[in-house]
Amino acid sequence: MNLMEIIEIRDKLKAELAIVEKFFEIAKTHGANGSTTETKEPAPRDTADQGRLKLSGENTYGNIADSVREAIRMAPDKYTVRNLFTILESINKPLTKVQISTVLARLTKRGEVEVHKNGKGNKPTTYKKTNISTEKRLSGGEPGEG
Repeated sequence: MNLMEIIEIRDKLKAELAIVEKFFEIAKTHGANGSTTETKEPAPRDTADQGRLKLSGENTYGNIADSVREAIRMAPDKYTVRNLFTILESINKPLTKVQISTVLARLTKRGEVEVHKNGKGNKPTTYKKTNISTEKRLSGGEPGEG
């Protein structure tokens, strides 16, 4: 390999690196989910919108949460992820236990669901119904919507 070939390879690599750097800047600016952010840290979200993933005008998280809320209404006063999993399968709206757990964690943060007893090891976390999870969600609306 002569010096001219090495210089040519170097120049080609520089050009390709410049393209990669541009894509990297675009990814940093727009984030992985397409939302515009100027920093690496995600922008703080309003708690009412926390966990709301919107793709192509569709509220995916909301649809899953609505199914879990429906199962909570059908569940006994104290229930586990396994109980909700069984209920959702019986009403032909199957979700994974991970999806159900994620929704329950978010609903707990919002105060819609209350933890009765934290799980440990092979003992699952037990949740209990609240007025919010059984009454205010029957209409399917979000708090503050009117």
